[in-house]
Amino acid sequence: MPINKSAFRRYKVIDMLLKNTMKRYPTMQEIIDACYDKLGLDISIETIQKDIAHMRMSPPDGFDAPIRYNRSKGGYEYSNPEFSLLGVQLSDLDIETIKESAELLQLVGGSRVSEKFNSAIEKILTTVLEEFPSHKQREKHVQTMVPPPSRGFEHFDLFYTACIHKQPVSFIHYSYKKRTFSSIIIHPSLIKEFENKWYVVGFSEKHKEVRTFGMDRIFSPLVLRKKFIKLDDSTIESMQLDYYGVFPIPKQPKQIVKIEASALATNYFLAYPIHTSQVVEKQPHGNAIIHFELIPTIELTRLFLSHGHHVSIISPSWFVEFTKKLK
Repeated sequence: MPINKSAFRRYKVIDMLLKNTMKRYPTMQEIIDACYDKLGLDISIETIQKDIAHMRMSPPDGFDAPIRYNRSKGGYEYSNPEFSLLGVQLSDLDIETIKESAELLQLVGGSRVSEKFNSAIEKILTTVLEEFPSHKQREKHVQTMVPPPSRGFEHFDLFYTACIHKQPVSFIHYSYKKRTFSSIIIHPSLIKEFENKWYVVGFSEKHKEVRTFGMDRIFSPLVLRKKFIKLDDSTIESMQLDYYGVFPIPKQPKQIVKIEASALATNYFLAYPIHTSQVVEKQPHGNAIIHFELIPTIELTRLFLSHGHHVSIISPSWFVEFTKKLK
């Protein structure tokens, strides 16, 4: 039986009084008065008696609170002074850190994820403000780029749920290049974000291989009831760790990619590493030889080309030729 919000607020008042070392052994009337002062509620003796009984109950109905009546002192106490209703005692620094973390979560979370996630963030923030109210308005010191909602993002929850529950999904896919629609059945295993765009990755029945589809090109997705084709864990791990971007160049394994960068481009790569495998070997004149160990992708090629004459690809040779064709 879930604990209702109103009752839990009274439990917190009772817990606060029992943990107050400056004035121990609160009486029944003092508990009633505190509920009125803190919550604005006119509570009866019977209600407080039921609250204490519920607090003594074992989880999930209660908290195993060791509350007892001390006859010699004429009030209530915890038989175990270390007990806390919430399980962990928070210092003022802990509370301030929770507030800051919740606010940062709100800043970076909004519009980047699903409606479910945003709803969860709102609940966290509401709870934090209720548990640890503050009359001081906090100044804003962080501004993040909030991209406008992109087409197809409304399908995020569907694909996320399909990944978790291993459910195939059928949808209509539009090719920007061919300007045609096609029917796809994917067995989704991973959702990726890259440069504020969202993609779903999984086994495509049409292509008989692992494929990546941009959500902006997906229409009318429908969850299917059929056997799910799961990708092995090493494949999923490689998608997460070995790519810069989302679209790998076909039939290319993980390998060493080497570039030469000008002094200007070197500063960029030092400030914003593009992959965990990045190694920068600075040269005497400020330029650098930079190594990456990854699976080459279309996005990696475009990144190098975007630097113009400041970046030149050294190896592998096939990647040099591949890039030249895209210029």
